[in-house]
Amino acid sequence: MLVKGVVTGLTVWTITRKGRQAMTALIRNPFVILGVGFAAGYFTHKYRKEIIATASGAVEQSKDFVLRQKENLADLLAENEEEAEQSGSQS
Repeated sequence: MLVKGVVTGLTVWTITRKGRQAMTALIRNPFVILGVGFAAGYFTHKYRKEIIATASGAVEQSKDFVLRQKENLADLLAENEEEAEQSGSQS
């Protein structure tokens, strides 16, 4: 059982190390960086309408979230004030 865990750990470590070395070699190659830039630009241009729609939807959802949180906070403050008034009048 212990040997299996050690072998699995060594395998994961080796794969991670080799993958990191491969990525480092690719990142240092300027043609890879240029290709990634072109691909990112192409897909950004191709899906620009969807990206804008998604971002707009996220903005609207965040505005709604903030408004709901303000309402919840106002409700909590009102409840606390009512409880304070009730406990103050009972004393």
